[in-house]
Amino acid sequence: ANHRYVLRKQPPGKLIRGAHAVDREFRVMKALNQVGYEVPPVHVLCEDPQVIGTPFYVMSFMEGRIPDNGLLNLPKEERPAVMQSIVQSLAKLHGYDPKELGLLEGAKPFGKMGGFYERQIRTLQRTSEAQVSNSEGQVPAMKAMPELLRFFKDNMPPDRSCVIHGDWKPDNLILSKEAPRRVLAVVDWELSTIGHPMSDLANLCLPYHLGEFGKVVDYPPLGGDGSISEEEVLRSYCQAAGVEYPIDHWSFYTAFACFRLAVIIQGVAMRTSRGSASDGTGNVKMQSEAADSMCSLALSIMRKAFGSRL
Repeated sequence: ANHRYVLRKQPPGKLIRGAHAVDREFRVMKALNQVGYEVPPVHVLCEDPQVIGTPFYVMSFMEGRIPDNGLLNLPKEERPAVMQSIVQSLAKLHGYDPKELGLLEGAKPFGKMGGFYERQIRTLQRTSEAQVSNSEGQVPAMKAMPELLRFFKDNMPPDRSCVIHGDWKPDNLILSKEAPRRVLAVVDWELSTIGHPMSDLANLCLPYHLGEFGKVVDYPPLGGDGSISEEEVLRSYCQAAGVEYPIDHWSFYTAFACFRLAVIIQGVAMRTSRGSASDGTGNVKMQSEAADSMCSLALSIMRKAFGSRL
């Protein structure tokens, strides 16, 4: 009688193909819940848009605390332990076999085993080129992208496949209300797929590489004030996941996370140029320059790690 539930639905209107796929969210959350992973229990999926206007699913409401991405809304003395819980939860996710979870079965497998970064890079390249052509000359191509793509192609990391969250950061987690805080539930599985585990870890660590830009987009590093280093995060993950430290090709993973963010920002600039940005405001020139800077940052990371010869 006292149960509380959350209805998660697609937004109204025409959607980008593959966006807000509530059926995929439901599928991966159900599979993970059945093996004891920390996700809200899901109860029903309705794919008939006639019922409430869009497809939706219902999950249990989880009582807890959602941190900000820098953990700044938590007492300073609690932050290191919370970081440990966050990376342990991530390592646990990456330990599941997609086949054993049933995610490779059926007419529509949840994703493809292998080749994650090659596919992602091709997709992001196509997306960026389309964003430039659809902006009617207002959004320029990112100057560093051709050289960056060559660096990626020539320095591919060893291939690995597991279930990934796709947007792993603290504000997509629900923590216990009382200390010692632990991860009670992981939410927002919209971008989840079968991919490379380091893409999630690099996403978590991306703010360590953003510098002043991190302040602009309100995305500080864990701890926010230098109290938690990237090395601590990586060592904690490696210990939990049984991965050797230092992580081979870490610069590749970081540079890719920067490139992905650059393409996302460029997409915002394109929508602004067409008058279809979600908030109806924005400066196309500033957004385009921010995207270009992020792409250049990715290139500088690759140059530093793998040399400037091509």
